Amino acid sequence: MKHILVLLFLIPSFLFAQDLKLIKATKQTINSGASPTSTTNYRVEVKRSKSCNWSVDSVVNVYTSKSNLFNITKVGNSTTLQMDPVLIKQKGIFQITFSSVKNRGSGRPGTPMNLMVPVADFTQGAIIYYRVGKKKKQLTVESFDELETINAP
Repeated sequence: MKHILVLLFLIPSFLFAQDLKLIKATKQTINSGASPTSTTNYRVEVKRSKSCNWSVDSVVNVYTSKSNLFNITKVGNSTTLQMDPVLIKQKGIFQITFSSVKNRGSGRPGTPMNLMVPVADFTQGAIIYYRVGKKKKQLTVESFDELETINAP
């Protein structure tokens, strides 16, 4: 009977401790001067409170349902941990970064450059698919806090 009570007490703590916790999500747009492009960089900070094998499989745009390239960096360590799905065995705070590029105008002479060509952005959020051990999980980022836009010369 004591063993059952101990198991009932420990099981919920294992279930909740294995998830990634969203700390913050930001985006920053960089307009490239004379070039007809605009890049929006996204940064999602997540916290892992327990050491175990985990990995991020993909970052998917909610609007288009397409996967995007991403990098993972541990906060306080400048080296990139992941560019492809590989196991991470550390706990702590991690930054997942990805970006999207928009073209302003068509790039042809005589066309207005202030028109934005419609490109699917992460305006409706992103879904981060990850694994803890062999279990597949997902973290939904519904919105991003917007940082100041940079207008490069």
